[in-house]
Amino acid sequence: MRASRTVTARAQFMLSPVFGSGCLGNASGVPHVTCRICTAQTETILDLGSSPPANSLLSTPADHLDSYPLVLEHCATCGNVQLRDCLGAAELYQNYLYVTPDSPQLQAHYERLHADLRRGQYISPRSFVLEVGSNIGLLLRYLRPQVRKVLGIDPAANICKMAADAGVETVCDFFDPQSAARIREVHGTPDIIIARHCLAHNSDPHVLISAASSLLADDSHLVIENAYVLNTLEQNEFDQIYHEHMFYYSLRSMSALLAHHGFHVVNVFLAAVHGGSIVFVAKRQRAADDVAPAVHERTQHEDKVLTPVTFRHFAANTATIRSILRDLVFDLCSRGKKVYTYGASAKGNTLLNYVGLTREQIPFCADSTAVKQGKYLPQSLIRIISEAEALANPPDYFLLTAWNYRDEIIRKVRGLGNSTSRFIVPVPFVDVV
Repeated sequence: MRASRTVTARAQFMLSPVFGSGCLGNASGVPHVTCRICTAQTETILDLGSSPPANSLLSTPADHLDSYPLVLEHCATCGNVQLRDCLGAAELYQNYLYVTPDSPQLQAHYERLHADLRRGQYISPRSFVLEVGSNIGLLLRYLRPQVRKVLGIDPAANICKMAADAGVETVCDFFDPQSAARIREVHGTPDIIIARHCLAHNSDPHVLISAASSLLADDSHLVIENAYVLNTLEQNEFDQIYHEHMFYYSLRSMSALLAHHGFHVVNVFLAAVHGGSIVFVAKRQRAADDVAPAVHERTQHEDKVLTPVTFRHFAANTATIRSILRDLVFDLCSRGKKVYTYGASAKGNTLLNYVGLTREQIPFCADSTAVKQGKYLPQSLIRIISEAEALANPPDYFLLTAWNYRDEIIRKVRGLGNSTSRFIVPVPFVDVV
């Protein structure tokens, strides 16, 4: 069993460091667990205390959600960065409300991704594209006119229905060797599998790679996109750490994972979405001229950056942001200023719960997603309202918990006629716009 530990016991929220039971200790007293890629021992980088599952919103403030530790670990052997504690699928997805936003930024990303894949001859008009973790199918809707066939697979029934209603055929299931076999039987063999921002959501990523391996021919391609650990560390994006994000991939760690299944990374792209992402292109059959220069260049850069010094700076900067942001919001409230958050995002819940901000300081969160409106953020109990409600009763300040859409949000707020609210940007450092 590769998973280090799956959390089932309840943990109480605390702002001081917490280490769950069953965690091994080394001679220095620093807890470590097993790397879920290579099984070597890991060391703690950062401890954010405990939080509920970030995408599990509450119907009423009286609803209860258990909290679980958020502890980030590093494996020096393969370079893997992972959560120490992993939740099971039931805790994460039984009340799943994340819907891919129909954002101009994401639409532009889909266009760039398709162009990069076409340029590398990894995708063509003849391709059958399978997307893992396809959500409501926005990428597949973009690709559908460009390729022969598209198919999605996603485990959330409510999300799959939304995709189907939009005309995107979607298998409602987890992607594993069993569901892969059913896909092959019913739909045939895909020419390319794309997994965007979902491989980090599995406590044992070997299951997903094994499933992809069972479907792909030797010369077919597996495309994996995830938040890039270098951006997380260098831009102080500690709020990217939540229970769905069980891994924080680098080229080194992804190469180690893929090598277990006979895959090789043949190209790598960087993308600005979600606070900085990396796209890996892999296949089994590899000739010397298959590997793009970007792979070697990125490997050299990572070797210089992914060091203990970087990890220490990340932990120190995280603590500094917490202190400054907490003092700022409490000071604004003491002076009678009204503060809302903008964006009922998963990262926002990590931020609010780690900093210790609740509905006592911030009564409302503005969000454009209809299914989230009227619900409450877990632990902070901030009520989610529509953008129209926020416009009708604007705050003095918006704390941008969806800071990765900063420019879009500010343009939208100003375009709706709100010319007075200011914006607190918490990452990479606290700034007021």
